[in-house]
Amino acid sequence: MLNWVRRKWRAYCAVRRSTALANPGGLLRLAEEVRTLAEAARRVCPPERRLQSRIWGIHEEMHRLTDLAANPGFRRLAPEKRQLLRRGLVNSRAQLLRVMGQAPAPTRLLQ
Repeated sequence: MLNWVRRKWRAYCAVRRSTALANPGGLLRLAEEVRTLAEAARRVCPPERRLQSRIWGIHEEMHRLTDLAANPGFRRLAPEKRQLLRRGLVNSRAQLLRVMGQAPAPTRLLQ
């Protein structure tokens, strides 16, 4: 009986945690973080035209997403779609971090 209650409680906590991550406030914070990373990547990465245009596109998409998430109608979006959106934001953040890690150092001397 105690194991059954424990499993139910853990399942309830997992559902609450996943909904808290996909709420508009959490998505808004994540979009702001990705936008900030895009700004940093634009400064750090080499001035290759194609790469810079992709980074600028991510920056603009995050700006539009923050405007959209501030809209009250965003709360009516299905939870599954918000989960997909969150996964996409996490993937974008990981890609930006990977690109920033691969950027060459600006000087040869170690600081």
